[in-house]
Amino acid sequence: MNNSFCPTKEQADAISADGNMVITACPGSGKTTVIVEKMRNEIDGLNEFQGVIGITFTVKASKELRKRCRAGAYNTKSSFFGTIDHFCLSEIIFPFANRIFEKTDLDVECISYKDLDTTYKQSLPDLSEPKVVLRTADYDILEPEFQRHYSEGFVLLEAIGVIANMILQNSEACRRYIRSKYTSIYIDEYQDSSEPQHKLFFNMLGLGLKAIAVGDVNQSIYEWRGSDSKYINELIEKTDTFQHHRIDVNHRCHPSITNYANRLFDQNATLLPTDQTRVFHRQFNGVQTDLAQQLNEYIPQTAQLFGVELSEVAVLVRRNSGLEGLIAHLTIPFRVYTDDSLSSVNSKVTKLYQDLLRYRFNLDFLVSDVSEFEAKASSLTLVSRIEIINSIKRVRNATHDELESALYHTCRMLFGHTGTDVEHLALQSVLENPNHLKQYKPNENEVQVMTLHKSKGLEFEIVFHLDLYEWVLPFRQYTGNFNEYIFPDWEQDLNLHYVGITRAKKACILAYSTRRLNGNGENRQGQPSQFLKLPGLTGLYA
Repeated sequence: MNNSFCPTKEQADAISADGNMVITACPGSGKTTVIVEKMRNEIDGLNEFQGVIGITFTVKASKELRKRCRAGAYNTKSSFFGTIDHFCLSEIIFPFANRIFEKTDLDVECISYKDLDTTYKQSLPDLSEPKVVLRTADYDILEPEFQRHYSEGFVLLEAIGVIANMILQNSEACRRYIRSKYTSIYIDEYQDSSEPQHKLFFNMLGLGLKAIAVGDVNQSIYEWRGSDSKYINELIEKTDTFQHHRIDVNHRCHPSITNYANRLFDQNATLLPTDQTRVFHRQFNGVQTDLAQQLNEYIPQTAQLFGVELSEVAVLVRRNSGLEGLIAHLTIPFRVYTDDSLSSVNSKVTKLYQDLLRYRFNLDFLVSDVSEFEAKASSLTLVSRIEIINSIKRVRNATHDELESALYHTCRMLFGHTGTDVEHLALQSVLENPNHLKQYKPNENEVQVMTLHKSKGLEFEIVFHLDLYEWVLPFRQYTGNFNEYIFPDWEQDLNLHYVGITRAKKACILAYSTRRLNGNGENRQGQPSQFLKLPGLTGLYA
């Protein structure tokens, strides 16, 4: 165990327990440390050709998990760290798809629905619509279409989980490979699992792998894209198969923030002792743009009051549309965190370009952190490896005008090509957008601006949580009768509000304004969100 880590009893019990388990962990509970310690303890007893599977929700989280597992030059052997899509593609679909599809001589890539030609979309459900997702039961109906995709050189991003399950069930070679290489599967953020991922988890369990799920029902925020917290609840209920460990001490937030957050779900939740209040309800004059302008003075003053740098302050908004209005009126240093064109394409080529951009601008990012190179390094000759390393190093010294060419050169050396037209356009889009390019550079004392969804898994000293208006958060559906209150996404919206609040360590400011521009640009009275008036919150904010 890490010498600097002194676990609580809950953490120690979860780390030492063996077998299949569900770990439910609140924000700031140290769950990543628990996962790392469990993984390292298990890896100690494995052969070099064996490893564990570590699945995270985001690429950033997987890099962090891999980095922490490898701390102190620890040998993680043949372990996998990545997202569920990355695992399904690299370990199941790319090596074994020809066991269920007719073989193709093309280099198979992954393409999202939004990037498909219309001729392909006509044969699929409209996957651009919220809550329209593919389930494993859809495979039989869509198999001819999936076969067509594969024969023409791609697999559909939204179908990855469905196809991976089918391969695993029908390819003995695939099952034998998984069984021989991996001993356990760990899935973080299980509350945001989809049906195909949930089924894959049980398929892995059926192969004899130990199965560990980690999550928090109150942080389920992706129902609109097929995730459902019922799947982690199903694991908890299977007491004959899974142990249930709770890690429910929040080590991140000031006690007053924890108290406020817990009362969102239970008006009688026990309060932690504290003599300070660090949650603030603040109403600003004007509409949203006026609020944004006032933040130019209010944020530096608040940062100074709590003794933190601007880079330790986050401003969180409900939607991407809110980001645009906010940043147009911020004059203090800031950076926006949003999905750029490269992350939207989400292919091995765009992942390489993203890592190379991080390497170019961040001196702490090493050649070994370029994941696509790291994944192929062992299969390369010594000469090829040295040539690619030198090519990567040239990226760091490239000027802005030389950068695109330098990235293409490294990609060609690693993959034999520079990508598709879509991937080229994605790279060019990022290189031409200063706000997108800034995401790859170290933070130079800039306020961090993002959506509530984007903040998941992050933490900041101070959080400004905006958009707390009636009609906005929670979303209120207009029925034609202003006296009728319908909130179709109350639970998901409350979870999202909870996620935003629990990003804050020292202080959380919950903000709205006296007026509000609605979706039609009409100036309306800015009524506070129903979430600010929940029972049990009185006396817990200033």
